[in-house]
Amino acid sequence: MPKAENKTVLHAVETEVDPVTAAAKIAPITVGNPLDVASLAIDQEHLEELADPEAKSSVVECRRPPRGLFFTVRPELEKPWKDRGFYWVLEMEGRDPYIVVPAIAEAKKDGEDTLRALLLVRYVLMSGEEGIWPVKLNPPDGKSNAWNTSALHILQLADEGKWVRIVSVQKQKHYRYQVSNKTFENTPPKFSDRPFIELVKSAFPDDRIITSLDHQIWEDLANGSKK
Repeated sequence: MPKAENKTVLHAVETEVDPVTAAAKIAPITVGNPLDVASLAIDQEHLEELADPEAKSSVVECRRPPRGLFFTVRPELEKPWKDRGFYWVLEMEGRDPYIVVPAIAEAKKDGEDTLRALLLVRYVLMSGEEGIWPVKLNPPDGKSNAWNTSALHILQLADEGKWVRIVSVQKQKHYRYQVSNKTFENTPPKFSDRPFIELVKSAFPDDRIITSLDHQIWEDLANGSKK
């Protein structure tokens, strides 16, 4: 360090300069001074000290398991179920789905084709990412649907302790499946310890839970929306 700088440092120590005052005298970084900005970057050699490789995203999506990826579920051997449940779900094209509380759903279900009871099932990918799979069921008094029937069959395979992936067959209008050669012994599922209801709340925040008959969604369905 040059002698002039030594004197400045010593003087600051000897006269006990207020650190806040000293900091205020530092010239601010301004646009057009990229070298100073670059100097603020953290040394990449030490990034592993700041990142937790085991950390998982708190965001949970309500969607069919992603295309091309293997997933599995926890089997439910007895009721009450721990990782699945029936919910009234309202789905509109181009919007995220809503959960509708049972009392409101009962009042609207007969005249609204966007509303139906779905089986929400917790699943996990091989990477450890969790999601909620909204499984559509065949109506008890109607004709079975090949999409629904094949999805339920794939869910049963996953229930039996297998890694499976869903493949859409558009021409035949059903799902086929692929079972991985990997077993739970060599590739165990990494379910988190988050309760199922917490995952549902993450997938459906408060603004996507319909609790009343005067919710804006009913007006949009009745008279249209620009959204």
